[in-house]
Amino acid sequence: MKILAIDTATASGSIALLEDGRLIAELTTCIQETHAERLLPSIKTLLHGIGASIEDVDGFALAAGPGSFTGLRIGLSTIKGLAWSLNKKVVCVSTLEALAMNLPYSDKQICPLLDARKKEVYAGIYKFQDASFKMQDNDRLETCGLQLATCLMPDAALSPEALIERITKSTIFLGDGLKVYGNPIKAMLKDKAIIAPEYLWTIKASNIGLLAWKRFKNGDSDSPQTVELKYLRPSEAELKMRKG
Repeated sequence: MKILAIDTATASGSIALLEDGRLIAELTTCIQETHAERLLPSIKTLLHGIGASIEDVDGFALAAGPGSFTGLRIGLSTIKGLAWSLNKKVVCVSTLEALAMNLPYSDKQICPLLDARKKEVYAGIYKFQDASFKMQDNDRLETCGLQLATCLMPDAALSPEALIERITKSTIFLGDGLKVYGNPIKAMLKDKAIIAPEYLWTIKASNIGLLAWKRFKNGDSDSPQTVELKYLRPSEAELKMRKG
């Protein structure tokens, strides 16, 4: 099964094509162009580069939030359009869980952190258990049986201070929220806070695809009509409507 996975939740963007849990190609960008300008051309470039077409895709995967409201909506509308036209299923995964998968072999708990604006962060706490190996009939390791995380704190939008109060153990932080809150977190948690290298702060579509592959295999997917985003809080437009 071929899965096309995308991330548009932050300023960076990522696209990946996986087949049966194995990465075929991935494209990650951190440039000034908006997702609306670069997403479809990037998908075309990635597929063309490996001699594939969109018709070869069997399912789609999307980072469904939390993240930028605009970015998430661009990703959702793109995936819905492609899945609808091809009559394919969609799997949505947590942006923060996908980010935590940048550190799959860590023996410490991991806190993916995104800047949510308004003096808040999007954060969750994850912990990877021992890798379990499941052999297939052809004696090949089942890639997606490995490195799945347990969620210790559900994804939430909260103040950095409230997050810090929940950290009682040595924790690795990663994500673009560290650009704003990395120093205060380190100052308050001291040795309990381990800041991952900045090259690990970017969300990878390959991780989204791996998480989605596990769910596709379990029959846990959605039609394009029923896919929903997970914002974790109302948008500015929704708040204005409520006040009006």
